[in-house]
Amino acid sequence: MKLRIMTPSDIRQGYQLWKKAGLDVVSYKREKLEVKNVLKLNSSSCFVMEDKGNIIGTVLGAFNGRRAWIYHMAIHPDHQRKGNGWLLLQKTEEALKKLGATKILVGVLPTNKKALDFYQKRNFSIMDHALALQKDLWSK
Repeated sequence: MKLRIMTPSDIRQGYQLWKKAGLDVVSYKREKLEVKNVLKLNSSSCFVMEDKGNIIGTVLGAFNGRRAWIYHMAIHPDHQRKGNGWLLLQKTEEALKKLGATKILVGVLPTNKKALDFYQKRNFSIMDHALALQKDLWSK
C-alpha cells in the first residue's frame, strides 16, 4: 500500500472508485471541475491510496480557514474492513490539523449506516443542532 497526495491526474480513476464504492457522485465533468478546485486550494490534505498502481482509496480534506470538511472518502469494496479507511482518515486529520483546523465535518447520508458506523467509531458525532442546506449553482 502506498499513501500519497492526490493530483488532478488521479481524478478519473478516483471517480470510478467513488461510483464502485457507492458514493453519491454527480457527472464526471462536474466532479472533475470541483475536485480540481479542492486540490488547488488544499494541496496538502487530499490523498489517494494505491495498491499495485491502482487507486483503492481517496479522501479530500478541505480547510477554509475556520472548518475542515472531509469529501469523497472512499475505499474500494475489496479493500474495506482492513484498516485502510482508518489510515487514510488519520493522515487527513493530521494534515488538516497542521493547517490549523480545530473541527472536521463530514456529510453522510442518513441511510448510509456503514459510513455512519465508520465515522462514529472514530469519534465523529452526529450534530443535533444543525442541518446542512444546499443551493445548486451548477448549470450545464
